[in-house]
Amino acid sequence: MRFSPQTTLTAFTTAFAVSLLLLQGCNDVDSNSNSESESPESWQKHLKPADAKTLADFTLHARAYVPVYSHIYTENRDRVLNLAETLSVRNTDDANAIVISSVRYQSNTGKLIREYVPKPVLLEPMATADFVVRLDDTSGGSGASFVVEWQGSKTVNPPLIEAIMISTGSGRNLSFVCRAVDLPPLKTVLKKSDESSVPTTKK
Repeated sequence: MRFSPQTTLTAFTTAFAVSLLLLQGCNDVDSNSNSESESPESWQKHLKPADAKTLADFTLHARAYVPVYSHIYTENRDRVLNLAETLSVRNTDDANAIVISSVRYQSNTGKLIREYVPKPVLLEPMATADFVVRLDDTSGGSGASFVVEWQGSKTVNPPLIEAIMISTGSGRNLSFVCRAVDLPPLKTVLKKSDESSVPTTKK
């Protein structure tokens, strides 16, 4: 079979275009995969790193647990619907900032999947910080959760923390909200070097 120069050029152009599309698709996947590991202030410019003085002044430490779902069961355990998750941390105080010191995303087995806040960030009065889990990220499972740690002054209003789950398309639109519940403050653990200073009672 003999090919004309025009046929050969057309085939080459088509193959080159397909290759570019495949490469672009791979780059998009990589970009999406890396987006969760980015610091929140990298795409939310109103978030600023908290300095050491602010951390020292904000003596109120608190934690919150937020239930989320990377998928839910629709008819039985073999039929699931994936959901995109958005965690929203809202500073409800109109005069005082707070610090978001940690946002941990955990699976339904309690395993840590991702830390969204590698360094504490300052959330100004009435401002909001968002943390997103993509629709195709099912690593959390049906019992995923966020644990949010925050700091503030003794008189600050506690933030409003909630998560929005959503799935759209194919004639089905679903969304619902889960609100955070407070957790007890972290307990102080004695270091081994300090154990010797703890008095013991002899029997």
